Amino acid sequence: MALTELTIRNFAIIKQLELEVDDGLTVVTGETGAGKSIVLDALNLLLGSRAETDMIRHGEDQCEITAVFSIKGLNNVKDFLDQRDLSEVADDQDYCLIRRVVRSNKPTKCYINDQPTTLATLKELGYLLVDLHGQHEHQSLMRLPEQRRIIDQFAEHDDALKTMAKLASTINRLERELSAVSQNQDDTADRMELLSFQLNELDEASILDNEFEALEQEHGRLNNAQELIDGIQAAIDSLFDNETSNVSADLGRNVQRLGELVDYDTNLQAANDLLNSALAQVEEAQSALSSALAKIEQDPERLNEVEQRRDLMINLARKHRCAENALPERHQSLQTEYQRLEQARAQPEKLEKELADLKLKYQKVAAAVSSKRQRVATQLSKLISEQMQDLGMKGGELSIVVEPQISDQVLISEHGSDRIEFMVSTNYGMPLKSLHKTASGGEMSRISLAIQVITSEKSDTPTLVFDEVDVGVGGKVAQIVGTRLRNLGKNAQVICITHLPQVAAQGEQHIFIDKISTDTETYSTLVKLEDEMRTAEIARMLGGEVITDRTRAHAQEMLAANS
Repeated sequence: MALTELTIRNFAIIKQLELEVDDGLTVVTGETGAGKSIVLDALNLLLGSRAETDMIRHGEDQCEITAVFSIKGLNNVKDFLDQRDLSEVADDQDYCLIRRVVRSNKPTKCYINDQPTTLATLKELGYLLVDLHGQHEHQSLMRLPEQRRIIDQFAEHDDALKTMAKLASTINRLERELSAVSQNQDDTADRMELLSFQLNELDEASILDNEFEALEQEHGRLNNAQELIDGIQAAIDSLFDNETSNVSADLGRNVQRLGELVDYDTNLQAANDLLNSALAQVEEAQSALSSALAKIEQDPERLNEVEQRRDLMINLARKHRCAENALPERHQSLQTEYQRLEQARAQPEKLEKELADLKLKYQKVAAAVSSKRQRVATQLSKLISEQMQDLGMKGGELSIVVEPQISDQVLISEHGSDRIEFMVSTNYGMPLKSLHKTASGGEMSRISLAIQVITSEKSDTPTLVFDEVDVGVGGKVAQIVGTRLRNLGKNAQVICITHLPQVAAQGEQHIFIDKISTDTETYSTLVKLEDEMRTAEIARMLGGEVITDRTRAHAQEMLAANS
């Protein structure tokens, strides 16, 4: 099952309508103008057709269409939803909810599983779930890609199609790369010349990591050597070497004196400990100062070397617009770019060879796909044409044209190199013409039915909807149409709007659309017919408003024959 529930609010003459749909064949009947086709118009709108404000019921601000689809086993639908993060959040992911709101003064809104989405995404999902056959904008058979899909589905060569699509994608990507590389050859040469000059400068400089920071520190020492010597020596004299008074000697005397006084007052112990600690630190400072003083020397030659090296790095950093410490990183970056451009300059020849090999592989796969398509097209054309005869199109013929497009100018496509088109003749002696230019609405529906009958076992579209499929037929042909639809319902969910009792009697579910008029409003309502109500509706379709015992008996006989 695919479509399980359809809810329509304030659409055209429908005020509110809720429809539960079962598996198999569901027939929808009702008097002219009751709103049978409006139900399918609403479904069509839900699946992405163009919205118009006059679709909104008179007196209302908006209309809303909602549908619940069972997607159990529909892996292509589940993959579509997963890839777009539109899967249902709930534990049960076997259902998909689609909703569309059309507002009178605001843009329409589209939702999939209660998540806002685009109309394009809604349309794409709609094609996976429902196929509408009849005079509808959403009808897929008119589209050439759908005609190609029918052929490929019947041919059952999915692996070859995937291989061909992958090769085409790779070829087109490499061709874009080759074009870009070829166009940029002159720019690449100019850039490599500049990079070569810059790299030579940096290679000669041989700058090390954190070298500039170390130079700055050394320059500070060398440039201020005398000031450092004088300052450190003065500190040493004051702390230790002054014969009359120095910090070390004074602290020593005070520590000794307080140590003697502690015996008289233990409160002095803390102060004495602190002074002892201070004396130890002063002595450590003496060692550190003496060591620092020993390392300082006045070296004009080394100072000149440091200043020259420092100036070199400052100038290079200015050229490359970076910090001095970032020069090694800049050097590495330029080397990487140069190597990449070197590879790119040699790339055209490599790309051309790779492309040539891939195109040979593509042509081999595409030729095999084309050959299979042509064989299947001949087979399908014959089978569908035979079905058309049974469906009231005597002398009608459908011919599927598969023309390989062999030319260097033909874009390599993921779908192959074939032009595929369905051609049709609806009467004896009439020439074959493109399907969308030839068939009327009723003929199109019956052609669609003929195709679906042949391909139903291999179809992956779960819900098929037919409108006006029985226009212009009656009697034996109408019975055949009903039988075909019922059989089609064994492999897919089928919904058919019909005005023929022969078709309606074969439905496994019967929906009656009625129009109610009061003093204040007119609206459509829905009734699921069972037993006597269904017999009465079939009888009405057979004999009009006046139902006789004979028409009722005929209706019962038709229903009994199809039960």
